[in-house]
Amino acid sequence: MIRLFDYLGLLFGIAAVLAVLYYWDPTRVMIKRLAPGAEARFEQMPKGATDLTLADLLTLNEAAAVDMRRRTLINKVFGVSGLPLDLMPQRIIRDVEKTPGAVKKCLSPTGPSLVHLWSRMDTIIMRGIGCEARFYRDWRNLAGIDELTGHMQNRWRNYAIAYFRPVQANGRLILYQQGLAATYHDQHRLIEGWVAEGYTVAAMNMPGYGDNTCYDLERYCVDPPMGGMYDKELAQNFAPPVIALNHAMAQTSFEHIAMVGVSSGAWVTLVAAALDPRIDLSVPVAGVLPLNLLQGKEESARGIVAGLTDIASVLDLAVMGADRPGRRQIQIFNRFDRCCFYGPRPESYASDLQRSAAALGGRLDLLFDESHARHKISDWALRRIMAAIDGGAERAE
Repeated sequence: MIRLFDYLGLLFGIAAVLAVLYYWDPTRVMIKRLAPGAEARFEQMPKGATDLTLADLLTLNEAAAVDMRRRTLINKVFGVSGLPLDLMPQRIIRDVEKTPGAVKKCLSPTGPSLVHLWSRMDTIIMRGIGCEARFYRDWRNLAGIDELTGHMQNRWRNYAIAYFRPVQANGRLILYQQGLAATYHDQHRLIEGWVAEGYTVAAMNMPGYGDNTCYDLERYCVDPPMGGMYDKELAQNFAPPVIALNHAMAQTSFEHIAMVGVSSGAWVTLVAAALDPRIDLSVPVAGVLPLNLLQGKEESARGIVAGLTDIASVLDLAVMGADRPGRRQIQIFNRFDRCCFYGPRPESYASDLQRSAAALGGRLDLLFDESHARHKISDWALRRIMAAIDGGAERAE
């Protein structure tokens, strides 16, 4: 019997080692490289990659044209000719942990991300506490979390922004936009690191995720809805970054403002930077391709920019985020991404983007992360993001 347990222990030990190796990023990259069809998927340019349609062409090369296109985009989203700098949260819940809602919690993680609970033990713990803000209370350098809320239509299309205030602030603001199938709670380690270093952080979810529902009417949707001039579909995606930035700048001044978004959040980041020149650095991660290069599940991204790419192509939107001295955009692609936006497709237009941005005085870089095979912001990517935010000497290569 003892020997049997010894054998079982050995088998479990071997299984544990193999499991660790299987999920280790270098192993996953190797598996992707060796998989059937890997070269065509991850290394070769797909057929027709350079056959850009009219909607995908890069047309901006003068500052006046950029300004005109920006005004048209702003009018499409907000119904006004200029960026609505007076657009503020309809309600501000200060120190959200101290004011839980009548129905549930504070900083709710409800939504489709629940399907991923089994693979995220720390998230399970957070969601069992009852108020996710309490999970953050012991963060180093965290003064408090405010919730900025409002809604576009009567009891519908609301937004909820988590505003993390550091005790000792470094004068820099990071807007973080989470993508689909998760909430910003799943990036709590990332946000915790930023707050610890003194960054003020405004974290946002995609529509329908987290608190971006009216499940608690008194908390989120009791006030009169926002003005009727907004395009409800577009404003639901692109108003929150403007609102977060307006609120932040009303509290204090910032020497540097960055926005980072992953997956679908990368598309929101792309458009937000095109709309709002106050964003110095924009970093779309694991997302954003010209529409003609989308394939498979990537096609869903068309809905995010529907109505906008008739005004400015995806490539034009990128240049608009790096359209003057002091503005920069870094697009990061996971070459071996198991989900989407993988492979070398951006190489077909990278040099054109860089030249167009440089001609306007800005800077636009496209980087390929080969350190893992997941759909995420890796440590490799984060080092380059922070070097750019801090103005460090590390080259983005």
